[in-house]
Amino acid sequence: MAAPTRISQHSLWAANSTKDLLSSASLFVVFAALYSLTRSHWLDDWDSVNFAFSLRDFDLPNHWPHPPGYPVYVAAARLVHVFIPDPAATLTFLSALAGASAVTMFYVLSRRYLERQEALVASLAMAFAPLFWLQAGLALTDMFGLLFLLAFMLAEGFSPGTKRGETIRLIHCGAITGLSLGARPHFTLLILAYWFFRGRAGTIEARPLLIVLLSFLFGVAVWLLPAAYATGGLETYFRSCLTQFQWRFNKPAACALVWPLDFRHLASRAIGLLGEIGQAIAPRHITKSDLSRRVVLSLFIIIPYVFFAWRSPAAPVARPYLRASAIYLVMLFLLLPVQHQRYLLPLTPILGWAAGGVVTLFRKPLRKAIASIAFIALSLVPSLSLVGSLSKNPPPVQAIDWLRTAHPDAVLYSSQLFRHAAYYWPNGVVRGQPKVDGSGCAGFLADIASSRPVVATAHELCGIKGERLALFKRDRRIHDKHARIEIYRFASSGN
Repeated sequence: MAAPTRISQHSLWAANSTKDLLSSASLFVVFAALYSLTRSHWLDDWDSVNFAFSLRDFDLPNHWPHPPGYPVYVAAARLVHVFIPDPAATLTFLSALAGASAVTMFYVLSRRYLERQEALVASLAMAFAPLFWLQAGLALTDMFGLLFLLAFMLAEGFSPGTKRGETIRLIHCGAITGLSLGARPHFTLLILAYWFFRGRAGTIEARPLLIVLLSFLFGVAVWLLPAAYATGGLETYFRSCLTQFQWRFNKPAACALVWPLDFRHLASRAIGLLGEIGQAIAPRHITKSDLSRRVVLSLFIIIPYVFFAWRSPAAPVARPYLRASAIYLVMLFLLLPVQHQRYLLPLTPILGWAAGGVVTLFRKPLRKAIASIAFIALSLVPSLSLVGSLSKNPPPVQAIDWLRTAHPDAVLYSSQLFRHAAYYWPNGVVRGQPKVDGSGCAGFLADIASSRPVVATAHELCGIKGERLALFKRDRRIHDKHARIEIYRFASSGN
């Protein structure tokens, strides 16, 4: 049997550079077209609405976008916006391009350790995975942030062989890490943990450390200074960010660090996170009604993927990445809503390395081909039943369109639809929901007493129960936030 043809880390391309260059270019073109054709045409998430407003006015205190502002992402979106006037189309097209670029970069990274067929299977298994494909079609920062993670892994694993080349490598690593903070700061932790587990960061000397630190600060300054200037100064920028984090720390659904600590709440978050990881990888829906069954199925799905990724020929990058992912999951458990699967996008490279690891076990061409097709189909088939829904109106947009048509004179009380209404129904009367402590109820009761219809997305407000008028929903695997929107009509007891 001929020896595997692997790419040397001393060069981006090996002796078979023409074939690898064609493979990479083909992957980008094919997936840029695929993701562009299947992407959403709307602003599915209220964060997406914030990003749409930020294309014309970067206003952090007004949450255009929400802190920390993701300035690198907004800058890239504004460049695309020059050619695509519609904000929703701009943002989803940027995600599609980022998805295609991520697939290409993952192929180049995997090709350093895997044969061409294995690297291709690994890339396709990741690219067709439901979570990856869906995020490549939504107006969110996750796929864009993954680019910086993969770019860092490519730069960090490069072995130039000369002192000058090593200096350039360190500059790239530091600058990419700094820029990642302005693109998707959650992923910066993954980058740092990965670098640590790769072993190079722990043995770095004074001069290389200074090069990395200066290039990191440069990468941060590139986005921080313009963002601070647009916000009104560094103090205003950091105050807005601090307010956002304080808000998160006071919400048990979003953060585990809520005092006093409730161990039942922590256990519930841990089990919920485990179930979401399993669902993110699973080829089909895992029910939430039976918790023990969901946990068992999740473990049954997760363990083989981790095992084969660990044993893969790509182990020099897969193993430190698995360890770094564990650190990332701890951060997710502590600080972020565990029910949002978009946060699990960084786990999709593990699917690719696991697929490549399994394919390497087969030596005979026919068996290897069958295993390759099986793994690609395992990712592709469930995606086909989900991505078609991206081209349909998401529930929040459906709800706003229905209200605008059926009840144009209504007063809408909804914190859930407040941002979408500002974009899709700018002339509508929309108010935030009254607080639990009763503040805001006077205005709500006054609206009910008026002649205008009063509707809300909550079934009960200020002690008054509403009558459900409409329901808009879709599979939560497409995008779990706003997957179900209910509209209720309220009337006073005398009406």
